[in-house]
Amino acid sequence: MLQVHNLSKRYGARAVFRDVSFEVPRGAVVAIVGSNGAGKSTLLRILAGLLRPASGEIIWQPEEVQRGLFAPDAPVYRELTVLENLEFFAKATSETIDLEAQLTRFNLTSRRGDFAGDLSSGWRARLQLAVATLGAPGVLLLDEPSAHLDGDGLDLLHGVLDAHRETGIGLVATNDPREAARCDFQITL
Repeated sequence: MLQVHNLSKRYGARAVFRDVSFEVPRGAVVAIVGSNGAGKSTLLRILAGLLRPASGEIIWQPEEVQRGLFAPDAPVYRELTVLENLEFFAKATSETIDLEAQLTRFNLTSRRGDFAGDLSSGWRARLQLAVATLGAPGVLLLDEPSAHLDGDGLDLLHGVLDAHRETGIGLVATNDPREAARCDFQITL
């Protein structure tokens, strides 16, 4: 489903990572681990299509697979309500999405009318996860997904990842050994 060959990224004169290669088969959830500044978030942004690598090749099977990105700074519009954010981002998918089911899945029903800017970091993380999974993307790219989640939120996250094994692949950038242990294998940067 994903092949990465000799991927490198630089910011000016500083190499973030060099010659990274790996394959992720369908149904796998992979931990991307490494020290702070090793390039975990950068790698996810490259795979999401938000950044260009300095060199290397990324091969997706299928080529136009939908990707969902969850990151601490993932865009949700603070001046929109929870429901309005889901409506806005749902328009970017080619599928008809049951937004009520999405609200229920992420326990956001009672927060549907709250402005995203008024949410705590934990509730905003749930909203970001709900946005990232709109349209059932074949690839989930999760950057430090457990950082702001409480126990119920972590259970929700783990359920999403377990269910996603049936439909696609997941890549989880993390420094949490418990989170990495839940994954099928690790890529170290």
